[in-house]
Amino acid sequence: MKGSRGLGLVLAAQISCTAAKDFYGRIAHGTIGLGQAQYAPVTCAYACRSSMGSWMLDCGHGDHGDDSHHGDHGGGDSDMSSGHMMSMMPTPECYATNDPFLMSLAWCIKTHCPGDLTISQLEEFWEMNVAGRNEEQPLPKYSYQDALDRITATPTTVYNSSLVLNGTELVSEYFYAMVYGSLEGIEINIALDNQYALVALLTCGISPVLLSLLRFLPLPQSWVSKFYAHVIDPPVFGTRHAVPALFGLGLVPTRGQALFIFYIWAINIILSAVAYRITWPNLWFTSISNEMVEWVANRTGMLSFANLVLALLYSSRNNLLLHVTSWSRNTFILIHRWTAVICILQACLHSALYLQMYDTMGPGMLTTESAYPYWYWGIIATFSLVLILPGSVLPVRQRAYEFFLDWHLLWALLSIIGCFLHIYFRYHWQWGYEIWVAVAFAVWAFDWLLARPLRVARAGFTNRAYTSIIDDDYLKVDIPGVEAMGQAYLYFPTLSWRIWENHPFSAIPMSHPTQHPTPGTPGSQPSDDLETGSVSKPTPRSTTSQTPSTHPHTPAAAGTSFFIRRRNGLTSRLAQHTEPTGVPVLVEASYGSEAMSVVRSPDPRPSLASPNVIFIAGGVGITALLPLLGRSLLAPRGRSRLYWGVRSGALVRAVEKVVGCGVGERVWGEVEVAVAVGERFDVTRVLEDELVGEKGVEGGTTVVVCGPPAMSDEVRLAVAGLARRGVLVRFMEERFSE
Repeated sequence: MKGSRGLGLVLAAQISCTAAKDFYGRIAHGTIGLGQAQYAPVTCAYACRSSMGSWMLDCGHGDHGDDSHHGDHGGGDSDMSSGHMMSMMPTPECYATNDPFLMSLAWCIKTHCPGDLTISQLEEFWEMNVAGRNEEQPLPKYSYQDALDRITATPTTVYNSSLVLNGTELVSEYFYAMVYGSLEGIEINIALDNQYALVALLTCGISPVLLSLLRFLPLPQSWVSKFYAHVIDPPVFGTRHAVPALFGLGLVPTRGQALFIFYIWAINIILSAVAYRITWPNLWFTSISNEMVEWVANRTGMLSFANLVLALLYSSRNNLLLHVTSWSRNTFILIHRWTAVICILQACLHSALYLQMYDTMGPGMLTTESAYPYWYWGIIATFSLVLILPGSVLPVRQRAYEFFLDWHLLWALLSIIGCFLHIYFRYHWQWGYEIWVAVAFAVWAFDWLLARPLRVARAGFTNRAYTSIIDDDYLKVDIPGVEAMGQAYLYFPTLSWRIWENHPFSAIPMSHPTQHPTPGTPGSQPSDDLETGSVSKPTPRSTTSQTPSTHPHTPAAAGTSFFIRRRNGLTSRLAQHTEPTGVPVLVEASYGSEAMSVVRSPDPRPSLASPNVIFIAGGVGITALLPLLGRSLLAPRGRSRLYWGVRSGALVRAVEKVVGCGVGERVWGEVEVAVAVGERFDVTRVLEDELVGEKGVEGGTTVVVCGPPAMSDEVRLAVAGLARRGVLVRFMEERFSE
């Protein structure tokens, strides 16, 4: 008999574990620890019910369980096989109508639940859980209090798990303690998983807003300038930021970016390592190490979900944070990449730990578990995340941008689908884990399925783009009737079967028809300084003017122009379509600091604190600066200068026509202009002369750069060096990353 009781205890543990991990159950709302309780506050009642889940019941007709699995059990012989006993689980109807079971359960609840639980709480548990956890199941034959009232004598016999229950009996206190500890540990750990995932999500999402508000503190301008020069703007190591480093595989963050990236890593490592509830002895685990493995696997899985939401948010073109922070899209894209790496590592760790745990649980456990749909959809989700990485490294993005976009979209979508099905097939809407995946999908869908189409619709679906060849390197694209600023994404659906393909370009508002450079026209003749490659110094504004004429095939209407450097892919195909009728184009606009953020920092326009602005452009980077050159008539009177280094004289002439000045004129509006054709400015010397030399200006200065990565890095370091010496200067980079 002693042997049979030991066997029964083991089998009860196995069956209770199986029942507690049942894939099916009723739909719940919220998630554990955040609007939903898994067992609390009636954990004691759940422990009683789970402790009795393997008891054999006599439900009539000579069977003790499900009719489809019953057999002759031999009156509870001790040699009954565990497989046969596990096939004899009572049906929900049996649980709901068996008098000994109902009275034994009621007595267990009465003797184990604290007195501060109300009768209504216990009655609610009773009605919902006595028969099981299914959405549709029979109500108990008696209420909780009715079952208690039917107990005529205090039970003294502990149930023998090898026999059929035939009266009011007691649960094993040792077994109950194991079950209670297991349920309590599960709820505490799962609640902490969800709460810590929310902490990671909210702190990493709100911190950029709070940090951006620090710029409004009334601090001396000299302090702010030095703070940015020492803490924010320079690269975290070396001299490269825009120029690829690490064997060309990635970009070095600035010190400010690195501080936030460090915070993301630190908060994830800390939240992955603290506050685990270990309960031992435990019903569900064979050792403390196995228990710890599962809790760590669960925690990293939940944090991976939170980081999936953050990675999608940071990468979104229509990221709400762009509107309410002073951070650039370049910063958010860089942080997106680091967050995505953390998300992928956590997903891999989650999968690897569960794989190791089931592999050590015994023969056949891994094979059995891996046959479930939830398991292989989890593997699909993890591999989809991993496969994003090789197609997203910097060399691929630079040399095969269209491939990168398609690859990225494919595996990102499949990973979201895999995560959702992984949760659905495992829990079937029971514990709210699907909410995390739903939030991630909502972030993605808002950007891709709502905001982007609305921006395209606002510009219209009947626009046409007219392309002019400037020279072997540059194109000019005019889109009449479309208003855009900052950056715009252009779709050319007739140039590729991938109609979703799009590229970002800097937009130039075209307030009047422009003259395209065509051979044989007076406006196309180069000035001497452009052809010789000399540097044109800023001179007083010329009194000459040139009336632009329209391209013979371009409608005489205002709109937007784009200067584009020809590369492989879409821009190369676009250069082959200069037909007078133009090509269909869809315009998704407007993006960039000028179009989005309400708390830009620093501001490229003159202010009382920084009345001076120095613009430094390289090549086609001038297009991003042109909209910034103008200023209000009421703006503080400082000095505005543009230094533009460019390889192509033809590009200079084309831009001059867009600006509306004469060829060779070196004052554009209120901005003094210096152009170097075929050679580079020594930007360090230029900034020294402008800020601390004989030309030294009064008041603060904002330096705005847009050009090749090496130029941007050179200007960044030069500005930081001057600021550390006490010059009132701030750095701003116009660069739009994907």
